[in-house]
Amino acid sequence: MTRIEEVKKLRKGAVGDGEKFFLSELKKIFLVVSKKRETRKVKEVCSKPQYGYTDSAKKEPVGPKFLRITDIQNGQVNWDQVPFCICPIAEKYLLQPGDILFARSGATTGKSFLVKEPPESVFASYLIRIKTQRGTYPAYLYWYFQSPLYWSQVIEERKGSAQPNMNGKKLSNIIVPCPPLPEQKQIVAYLDNLHEKVDKLKKLQKETENELEQLTPSILDRAFKGEL
Repeated sequence: MTRIEEVKKLRKGAVGDGEKFFLSELKKIFLVVSKKRETRKVKEVCSKPQYGYTDSAKKEPVGPKFLRITDIQNGQVNWDQVPFCICPIAEKYLLQPGDILFARSGATTGKSFLVKEPPESVFASYLIRIKTQRGTYPAYLYWYFQSPLYWSQVIEERKGSAQPNMNGKKLSNIIVPCPPLPEQKQIVAYLDNLHEKVDKLKKLQKETENELEQLTPSILDRAFKGEL
């Protein structure tokens, strides 16, 4: 039993080390880029921030999917679980690949989500959308929004506020390092690959954790039967 507990700790430690390494790489890359390349504000490389649509969610398929803050968990969306809404002006709020969404308030204020292959869907009012302009790679900007350089600006904006919030003005003034497009794509390729490896490590840890949990009662059963 002691050995099983030791293996559990080692597995969790490996995942923690992987996540810390990924965050350190994010910080290092964008620190280097920000020193070597020109910086601009979000409003200079993206469209004007747009607030989402206000409506109540419906279980029945009465219209497009209705993406809310709560539907975004750990940078992922289970579209099968996203409810619907009635939206007469859906074309104004329809999500497209490359859109970046931000949480406006609550515990996840400032967190972002990169839309990749959405079904027909609109975004709710507690989310803000930006679209990158030509010369800016959406995935590059998304990774920057996960970095400590981005979060240091968000935290600075929060100071003196009783309720954390993100609005279009604050988002527009976030400083972003802007290397040439080919360099942006190289950075994204590296970070995507690294993130995929960390994800695989998490999945492996989860699988072995389940196996270890099943092993414990099996050992106890054999012990009480005198089979060990």
